[in-house]
Amino acid sequence: MSRIKAVKNQDKFQMAVKYLSEYAGVKGAVIADSEGLVIAQIGTEGFDAETFCALALELSSSLDAILPRLFQPGVEYLAIKTRQDWLTVARSAPFLLIVSAERTADELLTVRIGRALEMISSHLKNKYPQVITAGSNGIKAKNMEAIHV
Repeated sequence: MSRIKAVKNQDKFQMAVKYLSEYAGVKGAVIADSEGLVIAQIGTEGFDAETFCALALELSSSLDAILPRLFQPGVEYLAIKTRQDWLTVARSAPFLLIVSAERTADELLTVRIGRALEMISSHLKNKYPQVITAGSNGIKAKNMEAIHV
């Protein structure tokens, strides 16, 4: 198989998280579906993708319940910074992109996160156009896990 075909056959979701992991200070990146299941992941030793997915989904759900009183539409991108860590939870409907990094990572990481979100969105539009339908709350997906597998 030629090198071009090998690149085309790579999982685009995995390519998006790999792109993020190549940046200095990134501990791990994961794409989760609307139920918190891991779609793609990469991380350093000790990065627990399943835990990050579950907690990010809980955080996202909590914010969805509270923030519509302040902002419309809801939160698309959330960054939490502590003294040591930087957690980003971003939506690329119907998925969540979760990125864990060291606090020392510079702000250019946000550019990489934006590019990864574009990669995810583009892959969804190209690979699964029959699955994504317009809904009352934006984009909805029908059993993306079954289709991705």
